[in-house]
Amino acid sequence: MKTTCMPDLLNSLASFGFAKVGHLVLDDSRHPKFDLHEVCADHGWVYLWLEVSDSATSVVYVGKAGKTLGARCEQHRGGFKGGSATGTQHAKRLCTGIDAGKRYELWARKSEIITLFGEAGISMSEAEERAFIQKFRPRWNSGSVLDAHGSSITQSPPTPPHAKAHRPR
Repeated sequence: MKTTCMPDLLNSLASFGFAKVGHLVLDDSRHPKFDLHEVCADHGWVYLWLEVSDSATSVVYVGKAGKTLGARCEQHRGGFKGGSATGTQHAKRLCTGIDAGKRYELWARKSEIITLFGEAGISMSEAEERAFIQKFRPRWNSGSVLDAHGSSITQSPPTPPHAKAHRPR
């Protein structure tokens, strides 16, 4: 995880095309929810959760939204309410941080769209997500540094098929 002073991190995010689009707050039942002030209706986004305190600002989570950002936020909200173990864990972290006086901001950027193998309209959101996970090393992403196959580099890499022992029949 990289902790940075606020102006340096915000300048870095802006240079990558990120903009603040909302906050994570607690609802009346103390479940985290997204308070979006920007509508991101297009498909293909990479987003960050920033943890902001008086002493430091850091990227704690990087994700991608293959559909709209609003739809992805609703998926997270379901997870926060017990829909997934990871979502429940994120909810606890968010509640603990908010109770300690921290703020959580949602930043997003529209992913590049490319033509690949003659096919137009390919979103780069997955590749961008991996790159930003490697760049910012967010502590809430499991296996925050990934190899080319999407596996955590702290784990032993799988043996390539061509390197496996070949037994005669």
